[in-house]
Amino acid sequence: MTIGVQNRDRPIYFTGITATMERPGFVTLSIPPEEQWSDSLLWLTREQRERFATAEFFKMLQTQITCRYLKLARRQPE
Repeated sequence: MTIGVQNRDRPIYFTGITATMERPGFVTLSIPPEEQWSDSLLWLTREQRERFATAEFFKMLQTQITCRYLKLARRQPE
């Protein structure tokens, strides 16, 4: 999946995140190493780059992606 971060004048995209659900209700994220995003990170403001480096940011990603993934999974016919 791709996440977009709005910069001053355009969105910056970060690709390569995958989400899987091996057991019902348990979503696992796989996030690429920071080096894969190094070019994109340069386009962010200093404050945005600092936030990217925090555990809180990744907790927020886990929460948001899990919620969206589970909503999507509930819509799929079995």
